[in-house]
Amino acid sequence: MMRKIFGSRITALQMHEARSHLLKTWSLLLLTLSPVFLAATFQTRYWVNIPISDEWDAPGIALLHYFQDRLTWQDLFAQHNEARLVVPRLIHIAMATVVPWDVRQGMVLTFLSACLSSVAVFFFLRRRRSEAARPLLFCWLVVNFLLFAPSQYENFLCGFIFEIYLPFLCLFGSIAINLSTIRFPLKVGICSLLALVASYSFGHGLLLWLIGLPIAVRSEYTNRPLKWSLAAWYLLYLLFAICAIALYFVGYRHPPVAPHPASIKQAPQIVDFLVVWLGGVLRSACVNPRFAGTLVGLTFLAAVAWSVHYIRRNTERVKAYYPWLALAMFSLGAGSLTAISRVNLGTDLVFNTSYNLFSGVRYNVTAVFVYISLVGLLFNLYLDHLPSGRVWKNQFVLATAVCTTLFIVAWIYMLAEERQRVVLFKENRERARTAIKWITALPNNREISLAYPYVEGFWQRVVDMNRYGVISMRLASEKLRQAISRPPSTDTLEAGHLDLLVPHPNGQYRIAGWARNPRQNRPVQYIVLGWQTRDDSFHPFTALPTGHQRPDLSQVFKSKVMINAGFDESVDCSKVPAEAKMFKAWAVDFDQQQAFPLQGSLHLK
Repeated sequence: MMRKIFGSRITALQMHEARSHLLKTWSLLLLTLSPVFLAATFQTRYWVNIPISDEWDAPGIALLHYFQDRLTWQDLFAQHNEARLVVPRLIHIAMATVVPWDVRQGMVLTFLSACLSSVAVFFFLRRRRSEAARPLLFCWLVVNFLLFAPSQYENFLCGFIFEIYLPFLCLFGSIAINLSTIRFPLKVGICSLLALVASYSFGHGLLLWLIGLPIAVRSEYTNRPLKWSLAAWYLLYLLFAICAIALYFVGYRHPPVAPHPASIKQAPQIVDFLVVWLGGVLRSACVNPRFAGTLVGLTFLAAVAWSVHYIRRNTERVKAYYPWLALAMFSLGAGSLTAISRVNLGTDLVFNTSYNLFSGVRYNVTAVFVYISLVGLLFNLYLDHLPSGRVWKNQFVLATAVCTTLFIVAWIYMLAEERQRVVLFKENRERARTAIKWITALPNNREISLAYPYVEGFWQRVVDMNRYGVISMRLASEKLRQAISRPPSTDTLEAGHLDLLVPHPNGQYRIAGWARNPRQNRPVQYIVLGWQTRDDSFHPFTALPTGHQRPDLSQVFKSKVMINAGFDESVDCSKVPAEAKMFKAWAVDFDQQQAFPLQGSLHLK
């Protein structure tokens, strides 16, 4: 009887412990996936469908030629900066055959690439699952908080960033193939294909020919008859690499917009560039990138040295460290190529955090994989030194606790800052979209440079892309262009009023007021601002969106929608000619392609 009661109590205790363990595991798993969901929320809330800068050229030109039925091999293999974006162009063309080009498609691909990278890292961490389930989940948690860190949010809002991820996904594929037991000839074929895809996805993909080298299993290179066969297959792989790289550089020219590559004498500047590149992943107003980069860089070098020293003494453990050392070499190689090609622009200029066109935030994509390789190395070092004694375990736990605390603090600061940045980022992209929608009526609008840096003549490409269905965007009509070319003149407040003109530094002016469609008693989408000369000629130069909340208008016009009829924007007037002394504006209902004169005028000081 006592034995039965005692046995039932042990069983109940075991069940309670099992449930507690399961609850902790699931809680850790949910916490691990939380940054993924948070990043997806920010992406879908703040994305804007407007190509920016290089996207108009690649894949823009290839897509235009495809829809015009004049796509050539030269279009596919055309050099863009230092890269040949063949694979991304093919991906965009494949998607464009189904739906019109939408840069948010590229944003989704970027997000999926980050997710696939997370899955691949989990796959390699899981190779030692029998030794440590809880530490494995903890490491994967850190990896996800890095891949989906707030410093990556703006990358998730750009349509081309998936191109940078593609070579890393190919690297993960090569590592998986090399860790498998498939026959060596098949390894050579798959690794060659992955290296080819990586090379023609982005510039740093060329490194995969070296780092993704096929690795034979021990039985293949210790068996004398098979050695000659291995040599032949390695020779074939070398031939593939030479052909792919030679084709890459056929007709290659140094990009005219790029600086000259760095020389050996500039090694200190290159090191400084790499430090800032590493620190950018944790950068915020409270975290200096040089300090963070130095700390992470020294930890990374120590972990690599320790890992190499360990596997030299324990060669049987090389497979456990191989994925992380390969990832470390590839990501550091990508950063080094960037440093050599961009350091002469100036490190601080390259890593700018402005919203116009593309900022240095995009370099966080390659830098974050250095952090991930560091996590993988430390995870294996922890498991391999855990049996060495309690002292090792305590040191690891203490160091991990300190690093985790610092990382959490940096992550919180990044999130607080990025919550404000993405709002401004979206406003910048919406202003760029407004400029493109008005490009037929305002072809010299300076805000077109928010979408594309070379404004002159760019309107024709936008018109062609819209005509052939590459982009789906309603542009200002000829009728609307003619309407806003006349001076707006009215004595009534029916369509709105120009209220405020406040000068700011650097030629910026804050302009505020409200605008409506008097025929339908609802807000218009835009106002068109221009300057009037003494001979009564009118020169419209920019379009500003409405949407600024004005509760007073809702009460005056007895309509709830009128609460969004206000506008309050900053306008660059530095290039406005000296004879422009007075601003006037049109209220424009873009949906109806109608213009109504605003009352009031603003005088420049």
